Amino acid sequence: AGVDLSQYDSRAPKDLSARKNRILEMNNHALNYFQREMLKSKEAQDYISGQRKINKETVMKWGIGYAPADSKLKNLLLRQKFTEAEIREAGLIGGRGGEMFRSRMMIPLRDGQGQVVGFTGRIIGDGEPKYLNTPATILYDKGRQVFGLNFAKQAIRANDFSVLVEGNLDVISSHQVGVENVVACAGTALTSNHLKSLSRLSRNVRLCFDGDKAGIAATERAIGLAEPIELKLSVVTIKGAKDPDELIQSDVEEWRMALDDHSPAVEWVIKRYAEMEDLKSADGI
Repeated sequence: AGVDLSQYDSRAPKDLSARKNRILEMNNHALNYFQREMLKSKEAQDYISGQRKINKETVMKWGIGYAPADSKLKNLLLRQKFTEAEIREAGLIGGRGGEMFRSRMMIPLRDGQGQVVGFTGRIIGDGEPKYLNTPATILYDKGRQVFGLNFAKQAIRANDFSVLVEGNLDVISSHQVGVENVVACAGTALTSNHLKSLSRLSRNVRLCFDGDKAGIAATERAIGLAEPIELKLSVVTIKGAKDPDELIQSDVEEWRMALDDHSPAVEWVIKRYAEMEDLKSADGI
């Protein structure tokens, strides 16, 4: 009926900080479970190390794992004395009590201190949606979460700029080859809170979005969000690949050179419109 009964469960903590700690504990159990399951699955290992070219060191650093088709994470957490209401509050099961993640490569979402606040699951094989994120919880807010920030902070400060890409795997691939000032929005549109988090480390942000109409619109929106925060936005354009991950797999040096060859965001938007529209006529046709 959609009525949340967790507040009436005598076993569930009522204090907000205690509830947050319980979710952090569940997420750590989930992290360990997903990693154990990955070690049991040849399919997952072939996908992660073979198809995605993620090495062992990166798997361990980022806590990458696997949720099998017959995932029994819920049962594990119940045995650890968590209630079903708590597991649902953590976003690890759905409204009807079923497992949230199945047949997916699992990537932990961490806060700025490195604590696991949620997960992204990338489908292995056919299926939709391709990516599935933890729903909003008292710990995880996708409008504030900057993926990879805990690992990128030092490099952003050292280089005095951050690189904002679209995909989590773009971030992981870049860090794996030593370009570590790269982060992403956690499966959502860019918000002012994302930019504020980055502004605390550097006022320079380089966007690496798609060059299509959606990418132009996202860049235009970023300009409006950055202005009140006084950020300096520029745009990185990659060629010969659909995204940074693909470019890095084919030529790491091309990725490094692309980051150096950046354009001010406003100039980039004007240039892209000039390439797409006929500026000699009023209606652009």
